[in-house]
Amino acid sequence: MSAQQLEERDREILAAVVQMYIQGGSPVPSSEVARRRGRVSSATVRNVMVELERKGYLHQPHTSAGRVPTAKAYKLYARQVASGARLRSSHRNRIDHLMAGETGGAEELLARAPHALSELCHGVGLVLLPNLAQTVLEEVRFVPLADRRVLAVVVTKAGFVRDKVVRTRQQFKRDELARMTAYLNDNFRGWTLEAIRAEMERRVAAERSRFLQQALALCQESFDAAPKDAVVHVEGMAHLLEQAEAAEPEALRDLLQALERKERLARLLADCVESSEPEPRILVGLEALSPAMKNFTLIGTCYGHQQRPMGMLGLLGPTRMDYARAITAVRYVAALLDRVLTQN
Repeated sequence: MSAQQLEERDREILAAVVQMYIQGGSPVPSSEVARRRGRVSSATVRNVMVELERKGYLHQPHTSAGRVPTAKAYKLYARQVASGARLRSSHRNRIDHLMAGETGGAEELLARAPHALSELCHGVGLVLLPNLAQTVLEEVRFVPLADRRVLAVVVTKAGFVRDKVVRTRQQFKRDELARMTAYLNDNFRGWTLEAIRAEMERRVAAERSRFLQQALALCQESFDAAPKDAVVHVEGMAHLLEQAEAAEPEALRDLLQALERKERLARLLADCVESSEPEPRILVGLEALSPAMKNFTLIGTCYGHQQRPMGMLGLLGPTRMDYARAITAVRYVAALLDRVLTQN
């Protein structure tokens, strides 16, 4: 059931319960909601909260206690926040300060983005690096090394630099590698690395040229994606530990282990990129990542060109987070990255 399917009064009462629970962390009684709202009686609020519980938005942990939001309520509330929240100027200035650097290039900004989100929102900042195969070539260089090794340096249009030592079947001479370098740069500057490999395979099949076969072999090795354990940057795990310091040691250990599994975090962010949900992506309850993450939320958004997103930027925090700050901060940092990537 969406926010539009709830009456306005019900949405307002649900939002009040979520806000009060985020602030206090204790089950929220109907009398307190009525007192804060002023214009609605306690009996009316109680009836609405009973109905919201029946619809799966609230949960009553004990018979005599108030009610707490469910993951369904948090997600609906976050969507309401996302539709109208605006970044405070003080938060914007803080992000600008944290993102500032000597060059302001795309790769440098990407490295600072999760730190900026973590520091402002006191959560875990995440950034999924671009899939190398989908990036656009600016320049490639092959440098001969000893023992049949070649240093391949790939510079993308967005300013990312990737270097890799490739072991070849033969020892290439410097002029042979220079010829391959010139051929690729002259023919394929402005192409995605994925498209270059496909076109090289087509040309090899059509021409049966030994030179093209050697160039293709180097492309296949050089244009491989970055190592799987380096596709996602994580900053700020200490913030979550501070917020969870009252938890049992076993729960803290499980939380740390979940955050250290970067390949699973990368998969989670990649799923967000591929999701059809509106921006920002809001995942409440991350049991799929780990049972220890059931009370955590991921706020994420794509960055890069709108037609072909390069990656995902996100903030991981407890469900009792400041959603307005988290959502507006993630949007703003993504916009900074978009601007730099578009300029490049």
